[in-house]
Amino acid sequence: MEYGKDIFLKDIEEKTGLKTYSASKLIEEYGKIKFKEDKKTKNINENQNYLINAIKTKNLSGEYILNGHFCLLNEKGKIEKIPIETFYKLNPSKIMILEEKPEIIVARRMIRDNVEVTVEDTRRFQESEIDYGREVARSLNIPIFVFNLNRENEKAIEYIKNSQRVSNKDLMV
Repeated sequence: MEYGKDIFLKDIEEKTGLKTYSASKLIEEYGKIKFKEDKKTKNINENQNYLINAIKTKNLSGEYILNGHFCLLNEKGKIEKIPIETFYKLNPSKIMILEEKPEIIVARRMIRDNVEVTVEDTRRFQESEIDYGREVARSLNIPIFVFNLNRENEKAIEYIKNSQRVSNKDLMV
């Protein structure tokens, strides 16, 4: 069965008992803003402060999964890295990055958001996410697991279950 990130995260909650949180939803709630479907983001730095404050306000602690990004599209549509300071403040114990065929992502974006993006732009964005995710993992000296959602989802769930046994810090997808 092919499914997307949201269904996968529900699956994680059911199979591991971990809570999952969407970084964009936390930012929207705390900052009282609404993101556009085109995924272009104004005030990337300010939004990351909203995220940190939302986590503090909600008093999130222990094990949980934060569903977010390492890069965003700025308001001009250019790929921009989230400041490394954000990840130091989040202090994750692990990083997981979901990888998918760009063609599938493009099709899902059209169905879900009615937004047309190119396969090449999507490929470039995904490569930027993975490259910067690895850079963040090296900088924080934490493990990173990059996996394909539809081919390795059970492997990813096992990775999370095993991680729960050895750590009580945050996980990030």
